[in-house]
Amino acid sequence: MRFRVKAVALGLVLATSGVAAQQLQYLSGQNVAPYFEGWEQNPDGSFNMVFGYLNRNYREELNIPLGPANLIEPTGLQQTQPTFFYPRRHRFLFRVRVPKDWGKKDVVWTLTSNGKTEKAYGNLVPEQAVDSDVIIHNRGGSPGPAPTIELEGDAQRAATLDEPLTLAVKAASTAPAEAGRGRSAPPASAPVAGAARGPGFPADGDDAANTAQRGRGLSISDQPGVGVDVDGSGKRMLAVGRFARTQARGLRVAWLQWRGPGKITFDPWFLEGVDDRMPGWTPPPIPADGRVTTTARFSLPGTYVTRAMADTGGLFTPVDITINVTGNPARQRQR
Repeated sequence: MRFRVKAVALGLVLATSGVAAQQLQYLSGQNVAPYFEGWEQNPDGSFNMVFGYLNRNYREELNIPLGPANLIEPTGLQQTQPTFFYPRRHRFLFRVRVPKDWGKKDVVWTLTSNGKTEKAYGNLVPEQAVDSDVIIHNRGGSPGPAPTIELEGDAQRAATLDEPLTLAVKAASTAPAEAGRGRSAPPASAPVAGAARGPGFPADGDDAANTAQRGRGLSISDQPGVGVDVDGSGKRMLAVGRFARTQARGLRVAWLQWRGPGKITFDPWFLEGVDDRMPGWTPPPIPADGRVTTTARFSLPGTYVTRAMADTGGLFTPVDITINVTGNPARQRQR
């Protein structure tokens, strides 16, 4: 009996320590894991392999240039993946098109970062087929068709390190005005305690963080009283498990750095897939004409790709802007 009691006690200790280990939040030092989200069939019979990623860090952003450390194979396929990776999980971000006679071959996305290599294998397994309903259900936002987005100005731009670049798009919902399944949702507001966030999804819970009204369209770091400054950086973080199970509803435009040698700082800005999953977060208001702007500053010269996403939380439509940045970074540091 004594040995059985000790075994049970040891089991409880190990189980508790295992749970604690799973709850650790790493600010940096972890790798980025590629994810195969599923495949779609196009009207011409070809297929899209859809990918996303998980940056296991809660703070560190990783820049992984195209090459052996960030590679789509077979290498004859278009390399459509990002090279800049924001913290945490980002779903259904990009597509790799394959011909209709692709058959049983794999599309493999390899990522190596912080000393670890992981691969995502995409193939045309019937169980992995996705459509709009599947994407909406997994992202957990507004049901209905994808919004539209129109870039204002040229898709190729020039900028300097000395001056911010203003970027503008026009975004619009394509759903009918009435709310309901397959239609646009009403304007987002602070959730009611214990209320479900969307059709078929469980409630967020009855804690104060879920019911408190938060600033519209702000990042976690900018919202007063939200999160904890764990490292004295001034950037606050939420505790593990405090993200909502679904994304906030309502049309918004997210700005992402897709590629580039340095860092793009957007203003205003929120982090797609993270800030818009924070309980109580609501999208910034869209002007009547649908025009949304931000300014971009660049840390290093070189060629960057910026992605703007018109997003309802369920489906999104992207548009890319390629920016050639010139200037002397040494002079920037002296300013």
